[in-house]
Amino acid sequence: MAESALRSRKKRLFLKALSETGNVSEAARKARIARSHAYQIRRQDSEFAEAWDDALDTAVDLLEAEARNRAVDGIEQPRFHQGKICGTVRKYSDSLLMFLLRAHRPETFREGRDAGTDDLERKLEGAKQQLAARLEAVARQSDGSGTDPDPE
Repeated sequence: MAESALRSRKKRLFLKALSETGNVSEAARKARIARSHAYQIRRQDSEFAEAWDDALDTAVDLLEAEARNRAVDGIEQPRFHQGKICGTVRKYSDSLLMFLLRAHRPETFREGRDAGTDDLERKLEGAKQQLAARLEAVARQSDGSGTDPDPE
């Protein structure tokens, strides 16, 4: 086998493994190349670098699909009685569900979001306006041109 064909084959093996595992070291092992050599090829070959990025995106897509599956469909976990499986129970992952919602709808599900924040901001703005009006009234009164600053 010619050296360039061997390199092309190893690149294909590397990229396939990278898309399946998302792990550079594992992909290099499967392609039977040194990890450092894979990075060297990436630096020298822009097409390979682009394919590398695509392979990693594919791997992340697989992870996201699995996270969604565990969050929405759940996974069966065995239940034991006296050391024997006596059934299963479906478990869902609320934390994965929140993670996915935050990733896809950060404006709604971002960390630390307080549903009352908008209301609080309106109240603070109203308080600022009232304070400004009172200060203005006090300033007018001290000039002798105003009335009682606190009519309440």
